[in-house]
Parts: sequence; C-alpha cells; structure tokens
Amino acid sequence: MMKKILAIGMIGFLWAPNLALAHEGKFSPRKIYDKASPAVVTVICSGPEGGNGELGSGSLIAGNKVLTNAHVVIHKSTGRPWPLVRVYLKPKHMTGNPDKDLNHAIRAQVVFYDRSLDLALLKLDRPASGRPVLSLANPNSVSVGDPVAAIGDPEDGGLWTLTTGIISAVIANLGGVKGRYGYQTDASINRGNSGGPLLNANADIVGMNTMMARRAPDGLAITAVNFAIRSDVIKAWLNANAGMDIAYAAPVSVPLGSAVQPAEVAQNNVQPAASTQTGANQPPSSSQINSMSESALVTKKIPVSPKPPVVSPPVVAKASPSQEAPVRHVTITESRPYNRRQLLLKKMHAMDNLEQEMHQEFLRHAQNLDQ
Repeated sequence: MMKKILAIGMIGFLWAPNLALAHEGKFSPRKIYDKASPAVVTVICSGPEGGNGELGSGSLIAGNKVLTNAHVVIHKSTGRPWPLVRVYLKPKHMTGNPDKDLNHAIRAQVVFYDRSLDLALLKLDRPASGRPVLSLANPNSVSVGDPVAAIGDPEDGGLWTLTTGIISAVIANLGGVKGRYGYQTDASINRGNSGGPLLNANADIVGMNTMMARRAPDGLAITAVNFAIRSDVIKAWLNANAGMDIAYAAPVSVPLGSAVQPAEVAQNNVQPAASTQTGANQPPSSSQINSMSESALVTKKIPVSPKPPVVSPPVVAKASPSQEAPVRHVTITESRPYNRRQLLLKKMHAMDNLEQEMHQEFLRHAQNLDQ
C-alpha cells in the first residue's frame, strides 16, 4: 500500500510541472509584449497654444495608419479633432524616463472618426518605417475565459505598460450603442489606455480598450470591470469608411513560443457587426451620447506645453466625399521647439480636477508673497 502511495505521489510530482509548462507555453505575456509593443503607440493631442490636452494609446495597422478611440482625438467641447495630434513610437530600449522614452514623434491627421462607435483612424505624416503592424483576431477564435493582454499608457503608470487577464464576458451594444459589440475583461486598464489593443496569445487584436467601470451609482467601488470594442466591429468600420478590407489573422493554433495545441476554440460568442454603422463624422444621437458614461472613458487629460516639437510639414490627405470640413484641417504648422522636460513633468504631475489646480496656484501665489 505504501509503495502505491509513493508511486502516485511521484506521478503527481512529475505531472504538475509539465502542466505548468504547458500553460505557460499557451500564453506568454513576454512573447506577446515583444511582438506587439513596437506596434503600440502613445497619442498626445493638444491645441496650438498649449493648455490642456489628451493622452491615449493606439495600434499601428499599416505603415502609416493608426487605430485609436475617437474620444482620444476628438475635442470634447468642439466635437472636432484636436488641432495637433502626435504619435510617439516606442523606443527599442525603454529607460523608464518619459523625457527620453517619448522621443520619437510623428505628426498625424484624423482622417475618419465615429463618435458613437468610438473609433478613429489616424494617418501619419510619414510611415513608421521598420515597425510591425497588428492584425485583427477573428471573434470566432475568442471565448470567455481566454487569456488576454493589454498594452497602453495608464495614468500614473509607466509608458507602454503590459497587463494581463481574461475575457470575462461578451457585451452586446456596449455603452448602449447599437451594433457596438465588445468584450468585458479583468485585464487592468486605466485612463490613458484608451485606444490601445487587447491582445490574444498570438498578439492579435481581440479588441480596442475603451471603457472601464470604477464606481457604482451608490458609490460602491468597482474593480476589474473593463471593456474593449470587438475586432469585428473595427473591421466592418474600416472597410466601410477607409476602404481597408483587412483580413483576420490566422486563428490561435500554436500561440507564440508554444509547442502545445490548445483545445478547440469556442464558437458561441459571435454576433454580426451592425450593418447600419455610423458613417465617418456623423454625429451620434442624443440617446447614444447619454449612454456613453463620461467617467467610464479611459483617456487621460494632461497639460500640454505651448511649444510643440518641430516636425516635417504635414502632408494633407485627400478627403473622402463623406468627410466634413473639420477633418481636413487637423494640423497647424509648428515653428518653435518645445521644452520636452517641462511637458513631461507637467504630464506626470497632472491634477485631476480644477479644485486641485486652484489650490496649487494659491500655494504658489502665497510663496511669492513670502519672498
């Protein structure tokens, strides 16, 4: 009897590590990050005179095309694209110092956007040479329980931050917008992650991170409830507005670095993308706007230096007939260099509301009186 127990114990001892290695082989956050992060960008928007701006994330889907959220690049008060949109490429070697890591800027133009679906397409003034591009995952290969990774720029976190989690639920009509299918995930995202990719084991885009739940109406804190716009909604929108008939990536048969075949993928969560998608720049209805909780959007507001970087003169893209005039005028010629350290220090220490800003201003004024 004792020999049988020892034998069973030895089998368990040998089997457990193999199981752990098999699980690690199916989903490797490091391999996903190594493959995808060079194609993830930081998006910073501002006006020509500086002041407040927006910080979000995006994905390179072509050599000069970036996919992001509309609320990253559309000014809230005007309903039009920010005058200045810059895309920052990830450096090969991250230092952890934003002053050095945000050093590869390319001016961009907003060529299409849809505020109800919360999607926007940017065109870079010059191609991001030597950079990989991200592919869209077929929703047929995605199921609740699948591991996922998010890459973006969360508030008070590091640039190009990696977080992981699972697909928690399938959501129809995300934010109350018809046809905006999405996923719920517990992969951590925060303000600044907007527009960044939610990735599967092959580093393909399962969805675009766009919203988070943080507090219930009764004040109860909510955690690990975050939302991404599904890849089929993105694909249909790009095809309808930008003429980009993007094929889905190959299904996750052998994930990055794996020699293990995963189980057959589930097919129980696919809904067709809406056939009546909002056209480029067509304003959403009031009910759609009201359904999109402002506090749930995950763009980070930042103060921006009035002295932007000197970049090459913009190449204005030819507008589609469906575009409105504001989209054709999204850049302003820049002639003065800016103080990058001043910008980044302000961004890292940005205050969340006007009351805090007024308080700091009062303290500075009091210190001047004492001198």
